[in-house]
Amino acid sequence: MKGRYSFQIKQYTIDTPANYFFLLAVSLVFWIIGYVFSVGYPVYGNASSTPLWNMVCSLLPNKGATCLIGLLLTAGGAFLIHRANYVLVIIREKTFLPFLIYVLLVSSNPAFFPLKSISAGVFCLVLAMYQLFISYQDGQATDKAFNTALIIGAGSLFWVYTLWFFPLFWTGMYNFKTLNIRTFLASLIGLSTVYWFLLLWRFLRWDFTSFTVPFSALGNIDFLQVTGIGLIDWVIIIYLAFLTLIASLYIVTHEHDENIRTRQYLFFLIVFAILSFVLFFLYEQSSDEFLCIAYMPVSILLTHFFTVKKGKKRYRGFYLSFVVYIVLSFIRLWNFLLNTVI
Repeated sequence: MKGRYSFQIKQYTIDTPANYFFLLAVSLVFWIIGYVFSVGYPVYGNASSTPLWNMVCSLLPNKGATCLIGLLLTAGGAFLIHRANYVLVIIREKTFLPFLIYVLLVSSNPAFFPLKSISAGVFCLVLAMYQLFISYQDGQATDKAFNTALIIGAGSLFWVYTLWFFPLFWTGMYNFKTLNIRTFLASLIGLSTVYWFLLLWRFLRWDFTSFTVPFSALGNIDFLQVTGIGLIDWVIIIYLAFLTLIASLYIVTHEHDENIRTRQYLFFLIVFAILSFVLFFLYEQSSDEFLCIAYMPVSILLTHFFTVKKGKKRYRGFYLSFVVYIVLSFIRLWNFLLNTVI
C-alpha cells in the first residue's frame, strides 16, 4: 500500500522537467513574437516618467540590445524570487516554478515588452523583500532595514510608485518582530539617503524636475478610472485574480499546516498582492505596471497552492489553469498585434 501511494504521489507531481520546459518554451515564444513584430519598441518615456528613466530610454542603442536588457531584468527578478523562496523555504518543495511562473506572467503581457520602467522597479522590490525576510525576528538588523529602504528608494528613481510599498514593508517589519525605534530610523535614513543625493545633484544643476514631475504623478489618483483595457485584458486580470484568491484562501484556511515563520511570509505576500491589485484601480496612467508588481507575490502563491498538496485534482487544476491562461494570453497578443503592429 505504501509503495502504491508513493507511486500515485509521483504520478501526479507537477514539479517535473517536462513542465519546466513547457513553461519556459511558451515564455520564449512570447519573447520571439514580440521581437519579430517590434512590440513596445522603440521605448519611450511619458509625462509621468522619472527623469532617470527618460535618460535611460534615450541611451538604449537598438531593438536587439533593448530586448536583451528587458529579458535579463525579467530573468534577474525571477531568479531573485526563486532564490528568496529557496533560501527562506517559503514553499516546502524545492521547485523552480516561482521562477518560471513569474517569467511566463511577465512575458505573456505585451504591455511590459520589451523594457519598461517597472522592470527596474520590480527588480528593486524583490531585492528589498529578500532583505526584509532575512531580517526575521532580528531586532538588531538596522543594516537590513537601511538596505531595504535604500533599495526601495533606488527603485523609485526609475518608477516612483515603488514608494507606495514602503509602508507595506514597515508593516512587514512589525509582523516579523523587526520593527523598533532603531530599525525604523535606519529605514528612514536609507530612503532619505537616496533623495538627499538626488537633491544635491539637482541643486548643482538648479533643475528640480526629478522631484516635481514624478511626485506630481504620484499624487495623480484616478479612482476606478481605468481606461484603454480591452475585454480580453479584463478577462485575464479577473482570471488571474481568481486564481490568486483561491491560493490565498487555501493558505488562510490551512495556516496551521505551516510553521509560524512561513505563515507570516505567505500572509505578507497575500497583502502584497492585494495592495498591487488595489493600486491598479487607483492609477489609470500606470495601471498595467501594478499588474507586473502583482506577478511577484502571485508567482509564489500559485506555486505554493499547486505544489504543497499533490493529487489528481491539483494536478489537473494546474494544467487547466495554465493552459487557459496561455490561450487567453495568445488571444490578447493577437489582438494587440492587429491593433498596433500588423
